[in-house]
Amino acid sequence: MGKTPEEACLAICQRIADHTKLPYLLKDGKPAFNVKFYAVNKSGEYGSAAIFSGGDFCVADAGGSRKEAAAYLYKAE
Repeated sequence: MGKTPEEACLAICQRIADHTKLPYLLKDGKPAFNVKFYAVNKSGEYGSAAIFSGGDFCVADAGGSRKEAAAYLYKAE
């Protein structure tokens, strides 16, 4: 659909947050759980996102290995 891997991960996190309706799965109107997604496209671009902040992921490429922060929808409290 033309999104970057990070945008695609954020979109699915938003879809999950929007469709979570059961009261026992909600806290202050937001999901009471976290999920993380990782994606890569044919060009080798990568991204990651979670519902709540605090996540990171590891990347290894020609530049070496490193840890990067994942994008998120909501700041963890």
